[in-house]
Amino acid sequence: MADLALSNHLIDEYLKYKFQDDYNPNTIRKLFKFIQSFALRNDSNWMNDPSIPIQLESDPLIEIIDTCSDDDMVQASVLKLMLVDTLLRTSYINLNITNDFEKLKQKYGARYPNAIDKDKAQKHIKALLSDAHYVIITDGYIGTSRKWDDNKILIADIVPNNNIDLTIVGFNKENNIGVIDSSSKAELRTIIPNLSDVKGKILPQNIHDRYIETDKLRILISGGLEHLSLSSDKDFTYIVELR
Repeated sequence: MADLALSNHLIDEYLKYKFQDDYNPNTIRKLFKFIQSFALRNDSNWMNDPSIPIQLESDPLIEIIDTCSDDDMVQASVLKLMLVDTLLRTSYINLNITNDFEKLKQKYGARYPNAIDKDKAQKHIKALLSDAHYVIITDGYIGTSRKWDDNKILIADIVPNNNIDLTIVGFNKENNIGVIDSSSKAELRTIIPNLSDVKGKILPQNIHDRYIETDKLRILISGGLEHLSLSSDKDFTYIVELR
């Protein structure tokens, strides 16, 4: 079973790239951000050349299937969607690889069921932030006093100690005040002395998810930031989305 489906045009672009024909480099670059194994119907024009099927059988991304409708091909895929590069209205789910505002995106992530191996998650997130121009951390409970001591140490570990703005978006649920007061700002400036600025914003009412954002990416974290700490025995999941 193929992971997803490709539009006919994207199949053409992939195969032109494979056979070093006149392909579009920009389309291929975007396609390779999303591509997984895909189905190729045996009535495709590419199959008319007797030499092609043999070459395609060895391609690890291609699964040759019988003739079927687009709907059936999508439904038979694992991800139940088709990659396209134009605006299409279809009965099945499509993902436009050329649309910067597309909600469906390729993501990287990992789940840690307890404290085991969380150091790998810490190292990865720290590396993801290392070349950021700014960092925004959104967590509604980040300023709760019983969590702040752990969170400020964790923030100091993963946020680069250089000339960037750090913004904390949250709320102190215990004291009903904005998360970053002057005392909290002073603490962060002490342990991360080279920050350009430390800002605090109150969490909007419609925000529930927790994020770490930079100019290049967004990291969705499943629970409170404190669960990234090795001292927490709770599970922790994070998902990285490129901007």
